[in-house]
Amino acid sequence: MAASVVGSDDLDWAVHVLGQRRESLVEFAPVFWRPAPDGLARHRAFIDYLLSEGGAEAFRTDTSILIAAPRGEGWLVDDAHVPGSAWVTGDGPCLWNALDGVAHRARVRLVCPTYEEDKAEFALAVGLSLAESWWLLELPNVSGGDAGLQVELAGAEAITVAAPPVYDPGGPVLFLPAVSDARAALPDAVAAAPRLGCPAIVVNHVAGDDALALALATAGFRRHCDYYIGAVARFPTDARGDVRR
Repeated sequence: MAASVVGSDDLDWAVHVLGQRRESLVEFAPVFWRPAPDGLARHRAFIDYLLSEGGAEAFRTDTSILIAAPRGEGWLVDDAHVPGSAWVTGDGPCLWNALDGVAHRARVRLVCPTYEEDKAEFALAVGLSLAESWWLLELPNVSGGDAGLQVELAGAEAITVAAPPVYDPGGPVLFLPAVSDARAALPDAVAAAPRLGCPAIVVNHVAGDDALALALATAGFRRHCDYYIGAVARFPTDARGDVRR
């Protein structure tokens, strides 16, 4: 099995494959991941930019793709799709080893929706560690707010953040990057979001903060997306991960 570098001729294929992956996730968060009407066109333009100007490294097989975008001194792997168990037993190691060929020991942040369990297994197998999780509460009948607002909440930092252009939840997300007092912050956020026109609330949870996790679960939030960090290293398998150029 070999991976090839994603080129401009692969752009429509990449948008199609990644679009199918997003479609399979919508049922788990229908507000947060509601597709934008022009989401495919916007995603195509974004991937085109990453490949032509954005310095991304991207690899594919017949059915899978992984795009690593520059992030600070390392890489962010968000746009990636590997079918099910192939994350660990097939295309996943192949694509990761291709990335290792150009980014060995570089820092990496891997985005993993909690619903993609095979991807989480892969992240641990390749030596990454869970750093943070986003916990989500959706408010289906709320919409119309403005992004970029600093919000005064008791016990937390907060800001309204626009959804990525491929999504259209109806308004910005109320994002809490840090919580110092969950008992005050969470009810305050739930009360503030409708006034701000935010159809979703996302709270950043640092791994190991069990008290915040309990408070979030009690308040009706659910762990929605995990972020794994570490260094790019070859997957411990016999998969060759050759790259065709």
